[in-house]
Amino acid sequence: MFDFLITPFAWLLRELYLFTGNYGLAIILFALVTKILLLYFSARGKRGMMQTQRIQPKQQALAKQYEKDKTKYQQELQKLYQAEGVSMTGGCLWTLLPFPLIIALYGVIREPLKHMLGMTAEMVEQLKTFFTDTLHLDISGLNEGFQQLGLSDLLHKHFDEVQAAFPDWSLININYNFLGLNLTQTPTLGFNWLIIIPILSCASAFLSMWLTMKFNKSAGIQQAAGQNKFMMLLSPAMSLWFSFILPALMGVYWIAQGLIGVVQDYFLTKHFAKVFAEEDAKKAEFEARKKAAEEAMKEELRQRRAESVADKKKKRKPGQTIYKMQKKPKPKN
Repeated sequence: MFDFLITPFAWLLRELYLFTGNYGLAIILFALVTKILLLYFSARGKRGMMQTQRIQPKQQALAKQYEKDKTKYQQELQKLYQAEGVSMTGGCLWTLLPFPLIIALYGVIREPLKHMLGMTAEMVEQLKTFFTDTLHLDISGLNEGFQQLGLSDLLHKHFDEVQAAFPDWSLININYNFLGLNLTQTPTLGFNWLIIIPILSCASAFLSMWLTMKFNKSAGIQQAAGQNKFMMLLSPAMSLWFSFILPALMGVYWIAQGLIGVVQDYFLTKHFAKVFAEEDAKKAEFEARKKAAEEAMKEELRQRRAESVADKKKKRKPGQTIYKMQKKPKPKN
């Protein structure tokens, strides 16, 4: 099942690398292309979240009104969501859809010999034997979880020897160096250039959250202060942690998709703010027309009653008194 999910993304990353000849640039373009492919789902998620945030004042009023009756609060809240056309799940469902993409990319990065080069398990074992027995290389220090990534890097460094030893293999010489950094390595604390990746990943996540909140505020959408602080800390912290436990390739991807996401979020927020403003204007116009129609109907009824009273006065004879008939009280037993 996972191979079926991974295959199309592995093909995309392979083609982007063949087009650019630079793995880091291919990762950045991969983030851009996948953002475009998932734009529909991102738009649905953004609309749902903005709708949920727009009705928060009404939701808070209901929570205060039915503070002691949670059952009644849930019933009224559901009515509010239905009246406003908002899904109870908001934009959460749509925002979860990119996670399979991250899993697929993780699979491609973890096993590039299998997914990028199309090597079988037997071919991988032959390559390992060639490195140890023929080239006398020590591969014991390769990360167990990302051994194929390390082997792929060794393949790049000894590509001519491998190609000469296995002429029947159709191989791609993947260069993992990007801006002087070896993206197959995992960043560590200390003085090394790879530490730039976690720092930029954390900074881009913080920038993304901060700008998103600014965009929402400019669109007239307010979030709870506690929720803002939580997200401002959680997203950068997760980016920083993952950047230190995974190869730098994933860090480059997170930086790219975060910055691209900021641009995407800006235009989506601007678009839906305009859409909601138009919907509010139409709703206000409809309510104004409805109120005007009700007032006109009331005025027409008032005039009819006035005309009816006037007609009765005209038909009344001079000195005639009109008595209202009263029910005869029932005799008491």
